[in-house]
Amino acid sequence: MIDLSSNQLLVLAACALSLAVSLTAFVSVLRIPALSWKPFWALLALVGTGGAAIVWSAEAPAYWFFGVATPTVSYAAIDGGWEPALVRCLVPTGAIIVLVRLFIHARTARTAVSDPDRSPPH
Repeated sequence: MIDLSSNQLLVLAACALSLAVSLTAFVSVLRIPALSWKPFWALLALVGTGGAAIVWSAEAPAYWFFGVATPTVSYAAIDGGWEPALVRCLVPTGAIIVLVRLFIHARTARTAVSDPDRSPPH
């Protein structure tokens, strides 16, 4: 069985949540029809800002940092292997912005369908 500290479990859970939110926003952008600037919104869904990192072999708590990167989850491996030396998790800020944009897009599309007089001219 793998022996993980509570700090490691917390960072792994945050990484899983961050990645899930980013991928959900990314796939949602691709599936929404008639969304303008679709490539921009899809890439923005994968951008994270600020977050936590943990040195995997140390029992020290996670440290907080500010940065902008894509994807929102990453790790640095020890030379010549797959064992992580550093695990980094960013807040999925881009995905949150994209989900708000998709909500606004869906609400305006719903308003245009329910009230044809208020829909913009084609």
